[in-house]
Amino acid sequence: MAKLWDYLMKMLARANPQDLVSLLLPGAQFEGELVTELQNRTIEADLLYNMTWNRKKAVLHVEFQRRGDSNMGKRLWEYNILTTYLTGLPVCSFALYLKKGGKIIESPFEQVLPNGQTVHLFYFSNVKLWELPAETIKQPGLEGMVPLLPLFKGGKRREVVEEMIAELDSAGKKDLLPLGYAFAALVFDKEGEQEWLRKRFHMLRDILEESWAYQEMVQKGHAEGLEKGLAQGLEKGLEKGLEKGLEKGRQEGKLEAQRETLLDLSLIHISEPTRQAEI
Repeated sequence: MAKLWDYLMKMLARANPQDLVSLLLPGAQFEGELVTELQNRTIEADLLYNMTWNRKKAVLHVEFQRRGDSNMGKRLWEYNILTTYLTGLPVCSFALYLKKGGKIIESPFEQVLPNGQTVHLFYFSNVKLWELPAETIKQPGLEGMVPLLPLFKGGKRREVVEEMIAELDSAGKKDLLPLGYAFAALVFDKEGEQEWLRKRFHMLRDILEESWAYQEMVQKGHAEGLEKGLAQGLEKGLEKGLEKGLEKGRQEGKLEAQRETLLDLSLIHISEPTRQAEI
């Protein structure tokens, strides 16, 4: 589960790539994913898109982070310079942070020789969702990013969750509700908040289970053997978290409970943050 939020962000971006490009670089046009050759060169960047920006070809590079990473400047620089070398295109790099926490490295990243001479000066952009006003994501053409609404400034409110549900419905994007559920769970971290959130989305269970996002979560759960841990995690209470659920579930989990518990994948939240692996 160390890459849970990274995985969910990639799902959201894959569903609406132009919306993400427009959020980060208004006016730029998504042209397609950057594939295969870069993967063979051991690039493990979260997202690489070909795009047209100001009528010129370029690459959008994004790293999704649940919280700060003291090595982020160097990571972005490495991915950027290698992608530039392999494609011959300029690369625009972003670090997109979902939730406040940890050390966030600011631009630029600098490589300095022992004599003090700068040999590399690399500029990148940080996007801290909790600092952005909700209006940012309510622009036409950004409907595919609405599941992130609870992560924006002032988003930790029930009325914001209701607004997110309503906007996804009106935009014809109800398939993204499971992702909205997951991202809301990242900030609704108190026991009472979690319980309300779980009940609210349980009311939408039929819609959730029919969505492609839910089906992909189920498949991911099968692939990683999560269904047993999730069953036990829920039986013992959401507050015990996924880590304990996995530990218990491997010993005692019941497969017949998986359908119910996989619905709550996104709400088995990091209630014990010091015990959870971060992105």
